[in-house]
Amino acid sequence: MNHKIFYFLISAIFLTSCDIDPLPIQDQTTEDLWSHSTYGEGILANAYANLNGTYPINLDYYTDNAVPNQPGTNALALGTWSVENSPIGNWELNYNIIKYLNLYIANGADLIYSVSDKERDSILKSNRMGEAFFLRAWYQADLLKTYGGRADGETQALGFPIVTTVLEQGDNLDLPRNTYEECAQQIAADCDAAIALLPTTYSNGTDPYTGLSNRGRASGLAAHALKTRVLLNAASPAYSTSSSALWERAAQAAFEAIEAAGGLVDLAPYNNFNDANSFDNIWIQPTYNGNGWESNYYPPTLYGRGECNPSQNLVNTFPTADGYPIASSSSYDEANPYTNRDERFYRFIFYNGDNYNGNIIKTYIGGDDAPGGLTQQGTRTGYYMKKLLSKNVRLTPNDATSDIKFYVYLGKTELYLNFAEAANEAYGPNGTNLGFSAADVMAKIRLRAGIDSDPITAGAQDQYMIDQANAGTENFRNFIKNNRRLELCFEGFRFWDIRRWEEPLNHTIQGVKITRDLVNGNTYDYVNVETHTYQDYMIYAPLPFSQTLIMDNLKQNAGW
Repeated sequence: MNHKIFYFLISAIFLTSCDIDPLPIQDQTTEDLWSHSTYGEGILANAYANLNGTYPINLDYYTDNAVPNQPGTNALALGTWSVENSPIGNWELNYNIIKYLNLYIANGADLIYSVSDKERDSILKSNRMGEAFFLRAWYQADLLKTYGGRADGETQALGFPIVTTVLEQGDNLDLPRNTYEECAQQIAADCDAAIALLPTTYSNGTDPYTGLSNRGRASGLAAHALKTRVLLNAASPAYSTSSSALWERAAQAAFEAIEAAGGLVDLAPYNNFNDANSFDNIWIQPTYNGNGWESNYYPPTLYGRGECNPSQNLVNTFPTADGYPIASSSSYDEANPYTNRDERFYRFIFYNGDNYNGNIIKTYIGGDDAPGGLTQQGTRTGYYMKKLLSKNVRLTPNDATSDIKFYVYLGKTELYLNFAEAANEAYGPNGTNLGFSAADVMAKIRLRAGIDSDPITAGAQDQYMIDQANAGTENFRNFIKNNRRLELCFEGFRFWDIRRWEEPLNHTIQGVKITRDLVNGNTYDYVNVETHTYQDYMIYAPLPFSQTLIMDNLKQNAGW
């Protein structure tokens, strides 16, 4: 008997809102639908097409890392975040994609990719099913990150309603939220299924199945890295009791991911953030050529709009070249605050006097990059974002150029930091229960920043890191957090990190006013730029208000 596929508009969480429906018209039977790979490929293509394709830099505006260069445009952090109009999250899209992936997982095992080439057919069957499991894990992880939290009267943190089957007419759609831990375990299980089916990396030259042309597809290593991210979050104070077992689980997952990536090795230089062949980028967006990021974020003297202004708070977190915080470094000069800083500062931040491709950045009062200079707005903080931008791009009128661009969904830097955090909590800074320690991994992070920090070699220079490791878990926890803030700035992590760590949400964002004095030296006056106003319950984001109205069993996070 032929069975028809029906589409239901019963609940908004299962609404179809895609511009292109990858499924065939409704007069085709289930058997017709799953008779050839074309239909299955359409479902996977739709899941890939709906991935976020750019860094969520705006999330840093909601933290103490940066402000937008237009005052008053940062409404969420300025006290107007409401349940009725929350810009955080995309519940409907995530569930819509999960619905289609559930269809693929339930029906795609026997799709025919090639009749004549049995090897090709077998490889693509395995790869595509592995991708489906990974993509379902990815969209579930986005739901968990965004909506995980504690509801009134609940002792356990809650996640999202887990849906792994194809819901049919007559099924109950008023689903309760599963616990956060149940959601984490479901995502980890999907990652494990993907790992078993996918090639670890796509590094085999021009091979059609494992070659570089597949870098935009899910890989086994990407599944390892995603699993690590989810289990780290699950061990964090906002979602658990931070038991040693959960930290050990996260550390084990991160260790397995690092081993799958080839073991603990040095990280590649920061370069221009445009090396698509670097395997420090575990999973990337397919590459394209463009200069949109530079147009948005270059300072005015480089013909950009300077939209992201890093805070003095963030600048103060960059250590000096010897690895010490500026507050305790003998090499920090208050009269020349931008000298003798670690390499990350020079690669991530445009600052006054910065020489970029022969152009001098001028953020001092009256300078071309200051308010009232080449643009009326200029920078609100005295700084512009440099990270993620390419030195190969020029925006000069009549001579504009572009460069390779891509968004890194999962990278080795985050993976190393995830291991360090989990291993420190589970085993302490120097515990080598898994073969290497949190300190060993942080040494690789610091070494790339220009700090000779390998504690297992003679002549180690990063004495500050060694001292923090020897001081114990709490000191090293703060050390890891500070380095995580620097390494992942402008990539959208800190908004979620300060919440999962249960750290203060409210910050006074500072900037600097520089008075130029060519005779006696510049003077630096540090000023308040913006004050953030969050209520305590805003540690968690709200579930969509419309969903709580139509789903009685869907408990809202407390306070909303």
